Amino acid sequence: MNQVSRAETSSEADQAWAPLHTTAIALWRYPVGSLRGEKLDSLDFGATGVVGDRGYGILDAVKGTFVGSSRPGWDPLITWSARYLGEVRTDAPLPPVEIAFPEGGTMRSDDPACDRLLSEKLGKPVRLVLNDGSVAEPRYVLAPCHFITTATLKKFAEIYPEGQFDPVRFRPNLLLESGDAEGFIEQAWHGKRLIAPRMELTVTEDCVRCALTVRAQGELPKDPKILHAVTQNNHTLCGGYAAVTRTGKISLGASVTVDR
Repeated sequence: MNQVSRAETSSEADQAWAPLHTTAIALWRYPVGSLRGEKLDSLDFGATGVVGDRGYGILDAVKGTFVGSSRPGWDPLITWSARYLGEVRTDAPLPPVEIAFPEGGTMRSDDPACDRLLSEKLGKPVRLVLNDGSVAEPRYVLAPCHFITTATLKKFAEIYPEGQFDPVRFRPNLLLESGDAEGFIEQAWHGKRLIAPRMELTVTEDCVRCALTVRAQGELPKDPKILHAVTQNNHTLCGGYAAVTRTGKISLGASVTVDR
């Protein structure tokens, strides 16, 4: 579809738009970039996104850049998980994090041996640092919030029923139960508001997926056909990004209205 026809289609869809009512049925925060995160009962949204999301990052000590588990050589990161060891607040420094490893054992970010032990596990020199721009360019500045709907996950499951389209593969902050809505509905939401009782987001763009979605993590097996299904049936898109237009908290079970 060319740009003109797409714009015309978007305009027609917007004229016929009626508010859609969804429910927040799962919430995640990722304390360390590229690691598995925390499933929570509520999330606080500041002006730049979920408070504490990707608060830490693992730095390649040679290149001086943050590493990503979608890149060659960093596969183990997506099998590690992280959680904060204290309350995360906008008016206080981030608390330490604890990293747990699939083979067992944990590591705290405030342990003096942390960098050495992480480097040994990865086989290359790394540092665990705050992702605040003081050491390297911060990652994830593109997306204050990543969300996905049950409609999209159900559609992909219909296309490839053997696959496990668990939202954990796609690493959203927010999973929205969209009821009887069908298809890749987020892609009609550009510029629209996600209005919760205590905060508001505005949808900015689609989320282009990468090889991270096929990696084994937790109880999910490696499955390259997951990304094949997304690529071949929806131009590698799954879910969407949103900016924060009203700061506040969202709780599990909160209603979220999709409106103009």
